[in-house]
Amino acid sequence: MTDLLTFSHGNAKLGKGTLIFSLPAGKTCPGALFCLSFAVVTEDGKRKVQDGPQTQFRCFAATSEAQYDGPFYARARNLEMVVEAMQANNLVGLIDRSLQNARKKNSKLVRIHESGDFFSGAYLDAWIEVAKLNPDLKFYCYSKNLPLFVGLELPSNFYFTASYGGKFDHYIDAGVFSRYSKVVHNDEEAAALGLEVDHDDSHCFGDKPFALLVHSTQPKGSTYGKAVWARRKAGQFSGYAKERQAILTAKV
Repeated sequence: MTDLLTFSHGNAKLGKGTLIFSLPAGKTCPGALFCLSFAVVTEDGKRKVQDGPQTQFRCFAATSEAQYDGPFYARARNLEMVVEAMQANNLVGLIDRSLQNARKKNSKLVRIHESGDFFSGAYLDAWIEVAKLNPDLKFYCYSKNLPLFVGLELPSNFYFTASYGGKFDHYIDAGVFSRYSKVVHNDEEAAALGLEVDHDDSHCFGDKPFALLVHSTQPKGSTYGKAVWARRKAGQFSGYAKERQAILTAKV
């Protein structure tokens, strides 16, 4: 149905019972800083990743959009439809109709933004209302647009994790958010910070901060890129491949 938003079903990192909604990486991330990356179209019609001026670790979603037509066009279309629905004051209805069309019998979780972020308060409010309409589902998200969440009362089935590495890290440093995620180079860095590494988003439903291992293609010469290469060379985790999902999940 062409009048509905696109949801995907699970992936190599998340289980089959997870619905995933995404927007274009970087272009909808007003709080991004150290992970800021975009997929841009070049003069010859091809796509490439463009990093932000302070990018330290590249957003894996931007790399995916640069490499594959599916994510690039689906996320762009989602954003276009979201903006149009906001202007027409029917965004809640659009999201909920699309969700009902996408969900299956085994659907239990909804990840909001594997790619992208909450770019406005009105957009976030719409998702909160959708969560209230679907109490049998657990909605969860990461966000760097932290000011939107300060003092906000969320429904019991809506789980928010503050994402470190953005313009508003001072809210995390001040202790405003008890659960946050931080991208690290390797397991040793996570241990030094006293953080458990999450491989399947299960920590999004707990009450403690946690670490995420950097993966995917990273800026040339960056410490994060070198860390990914070192882990790959040592036979350690370097990306979410389907054949390794069972192993990764068992380690959490």
